[in-house]
Amino acid sequence: MFNRIHDWIKGVLVKMGLAAELQSVPDHKKVMSDDDQYGLIAKWFSIYQSTPEWLKINKKLPDGSYLDRQKMSLNMGQVAAKKMASLVFNQKAVITVSPKNAKSPDDHSSPDDYQTVENQFVQQTLKDNHFYNNFERYLEYMFATGGIVIRLYTDRGKVKIRFATADAFYPITSDANGVSEAVIASKFMSDSQYYTLLEWHEETDTDYVVTNEVYKSTTNSNDDLGVKIDDWSNLPDAFKNMSPQPTRYSKNLYSRPTFIYLKPNLANNINIDSPLGIPIYANAVDTLRQLDEAYDLLFQEFVKGKRRIVAPANQLKRGVDPQTGKARYYVDWSEDVYMAYNTTMSGGDGESAKPTDITLGLRNESIVAGINDLLHFYSSQIGFSADMFTFDSKQGVITATAVISENSDTYQSKNSHETLIGEAIEHVCQIIVELAKNDSNVQYSGQTDVDISVNFDDSIAKDRNDNLDYYMKANGNHPVMTQLEAIKRANGITDVEAQQVLDQINAETANAEGSIEDVVGGNGKDGGDNA
Repeated sequence: MFNRIHDWIKGVLVKMGLAAELQSVPDHKKVMSDDDQYGLIAKWFSIYQSTPEWLKINKKLPDGSYLDRQKMSLNMGQVAAKKMASLVFNQKAVITVSPKNAKSPDDHSSPDDYQTVENQFVQQTLKDNHFYNNFERYLEYMFATGGIVIRLYTDRGKVKIRFATADAFYPITSDANGVSEAVIASKFMSDSQYYTLLEWHEETDTDYVVTNEVYKSTTNSNDDLGVKIDDWSNLPDAFKNMSPQPTRYSKNLYSRPTFIYLKPNLANNINIDSPLGIPIYANAVDTLRQLDEAYDLLFQEFVKGKRRIVAPANQLKRGVDPQTGKARYYVDWSEDVYMAYNTTMSGGDGESAKPTDITLGLRNESIVAGINDLLHFYSSQIGFSADMFTFDSKQGVITATAVISENSDTYQSKNSHETLIGEAIEHVCQIIVELAKNDSNVQYSGQTDVDISVNFDDSIAKDRNDNLDYYMKANGNHPVMTQLEAIKRANGITDVEAQQVLDQINAETANAEGSIEDVVGGNGKDGGDNA
């Protein structure tokens, strides 16, 4: 069970075991996945949340007491997922929608491209739904748990975008194009009663059909699906804007289902037949465990490396001070460093034996070196270059700030994931205009036959100096692009906007040169007219 907030519902996510119950729900197609797959998702979630089972220590000691503590964690599952999400998508990504065949592909871009009805509507919809912020955040969940769901619908004249995590998604049908039918489940509690909402997305020969069903627990717990609610009149307010009647989206008006399942561009080698994805660290779980073990060992080194002094047992006993007549110890027990030993066992009499410091030296440097070796191996396992992560004893985990080569593993992995992510964004934009066009409550006058382009920002993943050096050498150290094109690419603006910037630069340069002439007199003679 994992806590999260939907756009319109707050509660507890799908419990383990729901897949088996969904497979037995009558009057519907059965889900493809089983509980074992969602057990893996639960495991991946625990790694992402830094609560895997290997961090818990609870064992009985020889003296009958118990050692119960939580190990320290580097939380590299979350670090890697966040890093990949920020590399593939960020606020600088540019999404553009335009009417299909509105202009020749060879024409230069202009401000008119961004003023079309289609693009303005999509941009406003993305803004209203905080898409850029939410999408990057959910991409992090996707890389950490294997997938996310994007659900689109209309509500009170607006197109809404809602996200769900991997544990709330149950596929029904899939093909080479992805998952085409699925169940999106949400679990929550209201008035001490547990409810489960099942949103069935199914397909017929003519329509995409979305059916909402609500089940109420019969045992007043979240351990069972319960019975289906037919009378919605007494349901909580969470359902007031929903209908128990199926919503049909005609295939003549809609090109695809109104949900999108997005997963990392990785083959699922754990369950080859499953349409579900896997996180980037699915095959590096053992390494993650070793990293946490090594990190915890680093901290335990200071705990177990505290100073220790062995002394004869008779020197640690309380005696009487002959001058004061008061009992006192021969050692200062506020210092937790003493260990007693029996001198007779060592052949001594205890009189000539002296306390001995047996403190061992710290091994922190060798442990840090071991952590770095594991980090390099882990980086390679999850698709990054080997030097992506390093551990510094002063700063902790440090990530590389740039990918210096387009041939690097990181850059290739980034581009690979962008392929599926770009397609998902295109599908989102397509569904937005189709929903808007076919809902009379939405004010939209554009068309649904559109071209969609997604321009990912590569500036955080490329070393520009390295690229420039390569292309300049390839071009005989001659310029590789015009100043106008350089301004356009550097600032992510159109040709017209870049020309305006260039004109301003030229004007400022001309003014600066003119002011110098004024300083020297303006007539080409030093000192002006003074003879």
